[in-house]
Amino acid sequence: MPDIIDQDGLQVKTATQIRADLEQGFRDIYGDDINIDQNSPDGQIIGIVTQMAVDIRELAVQVNNGFNPDRAFGRTLDERVVINNIERNGGNYTITDIDLTVDRTVNLQGLDDNFNDPDGAGYSVQDDAGNEFILIDSATLTAGTTSHSFRARNNGRVETTIGTITNPVTIVLGVTAINNSSAPTTIGQDEESDAQLRVRRQRSVALASSGYLNGLLGDVLSLDGVSDAKLYENFTNATDANGLPPHSTWLIVEGGASTDIGQEIYKNKSYGSNMKGDVEDNIITASGGLFTAKFDRPSAEDLYIRFDIQRTTPLYVFDEAVIKQYIEDNLIYSIGQFAETSLVTSAAVLGIAEQGGGGVPINVEISDNGADWDDFLNVSSLDGKWTLDVSRITITVV
Repeated sequence: MPDIIDQDGLQVKTATQIRADLEQGFRDIYGDDINIDQNSPDGQIIGIVTQMAVDIRELAVQVNNGFNPDRAFGRTLDERVVINNIERNGGNYTITDIDLTVDRTVNLQGLDDNFNDPDGAGYSVQDDAGNEFILIDSATLTAGTTSHSFRARNNGRVETTIGTITNPVTIVLGVTAINNSSAPTTIGQDEESDAQLRVRRQRSVALASSGYLNGLLGDVLSLDGVSDAKLYENFTNATDANGLPPHSTWLIVEGGASTDIGQEIYKNKSYGSNMKGDVEDNIITASGGLFTAKFDRPSAEDLYIRFDIQRTTPLYVFDEAVIKQYIEDNLIYSIGQFAETSLVTSAAVLGIAEQGGGGVPINVEISDNGADWDDFLNVSSLDGKWTLDVSRITITVV
């Protein structure tokens, strides 16, 4: 097969094809009795030229792929997404659910006006290491315990341990207990990854002209601080299996200021459509009326992972901590996404390679409780999001 660009795109020869062509060329010049074994001088020359030819073709493929934002990477990807009026996010925040217990009615101020405010004026708490977290959405709490989304004060990677966010920074009479009983829904990053940017670009180009639902989702995903969002609709006359009221929409958003999200709902909402959600944002309309936008934040669900590592190099010693950390950092689930073992296997393979290789993952299993194991799991609700923690990853070397 020649190197060509046709209706199927750029097609280049493989290393095997290149070597075969070179070997045949040497035979045509020197005769069929020439020694072109890989350990012979001519064989080594063929190997060197083959590798040079492969490198050139790989460069050509990278250049060609760089014109497609779904395949470009690095600075080339940054240049491509600008066409869609999108820029790579410089970094995002760790977001975690925190349980607040109050003994009376309490009003707490959140980051409603500016999710990305670096100073973050709002009700704040901190963990044992001094990392501060700010309430995202203002809330009125009544006696009892409820869970609320908090954003780390500092942009970038801020890690937390379950049960360590217990200290108030803002003192409010009536708040009697603070605790993070689950892992963060999002671990902050210093910069948006190529994979995340590609997905955000794909989803944000759902223009308003393609329907109000796609328009709303596209606009919300383009907001500052929004890392993920899902939108569901029930167009029937009865409450559906997911709990959506008749003729209603359910928007679930991770990150972003509630006032910005509320404005997009107001701008895109279809007349007569109900909304589902516990987060409310009140907007004064141009006519002086009151519009209440409703949506939800994702709910964190713990995912447990276990697998064996089969050595491919005898007596090789694995750094299990590095492998676990790689899996936690790179296996990121979106809202409502199911978990299955093929993605875990891929992350484990790369995690093993990250610390030097020497083995392959086998017998990969997942669980939502650490006791019952399977190869496929759905989140319990459409607003659920699987979260990982190195403490819930078990590795056995065999």
